[in-house]
Amino acid sequence: MDAFIPKFLSSLRRENPLPEGVNRWDTPLDGRTPVVLIHGTWLNAYNTWDYVAKHLIAAGHPVFAVNYGKDRDALTGKAPGVYANNFLRSSQLEVAHFIDDVIERTGAQKVNLVGHSQGVAQARLYLSDSGGADRADIARNKVDRLVGVGPAHHGTTLSGVSTLAERVDPSNKLAGPLEKILGGAAIDQRVGSEFGEHLNRDGDTTPGVDYTMITAKYDGIATPRLKQVMVAGDGARVRNLSVQDDNPFDLSGHLAMLYSPRVVDLILEALAPGDDGPAAYRTANPLKRSMVLPLMGEFRVPGRRGRKA
Repeated sequence: MDAFIPKFLSSLRRENPLPEGVNRWDTPLDGRTPVVLIHGTWLNAYNTWDYVAKHLIAAGHPVFAVNYGKDRDALTGKAPGVYANNFLRSSQLEVAHFIDDVIERTGAQKVNLVGHSQGVAQARLYLSDSGGADRADIARNKVDRLVGVGPAHHGTTLSGVSTLAERVDPSNKLAGPLEKILGGAAIDQRVGSEFGEHLNRDGDTTPGVDYTMITAKYDGIATPRLKQVMVAGDGARVRNLSVQDDNPFDLSGHLAMLYSPRVVDLILEALAPGDDGPAAYRTANPLKRSMVLPLMGEFRVPGRRGRKA
């Protein structure tokens, strides 16, 4: 079943769960650009990307995915299928190594990155901290396009929970116990954290990279939602989109949007090859509209196909 909750539960007890068809290292690129998928906090590559990956692969994209950032000392890291609970800069070492490995082993000149939640911050860290981009010479950039789904790269209030915690614990004395329970990722992603200041020190974007950020009106995790959109700096292109734009029956939030046909459609548009690829893709493919249920995925009436534009 293509829905978040079943995929999440089925992967909790699995080490290194991955979507089917990813990481085909020996398949020639034939001029294609690899797509690297980067999951978010407390998730894994399978429950995050299984639905998206199969559509990208069907469209001809070579897709790669990695599980990263497991702190087994934290309570959240005890479950085999829970990853990305560590401090983000520690996790970045694994993410950057994987991306560089994709480039080296496939012979690609560049990659496209697709991140969900923390995965967007990890993609940006690769550009700013791990040699993924060169602000002085954009021809040396290793990333062409960056697509964010439910981005959480400006810190989150978690619908007010972290703001309340700051009021209750202004001196941050609970950071240590929280790290032991939730992992360092929870500390780094609070609004106003030192990590957030580091990540956004040079603005949102890097010259020479094309950005697409896809948010959800009902996102209760990466909040405030409109704080997660991007502002384009010099030499970068940005599109900020919402899964609910002219799509009112899509009730997905931070997690169900990973199983939304509209989100897949927007990712395919953003990654369509060539400078005019996205425009050509949209000309040939009207925007998809469908009903998506919270925490689940697309709802289809038995015996009928999903509604399209």
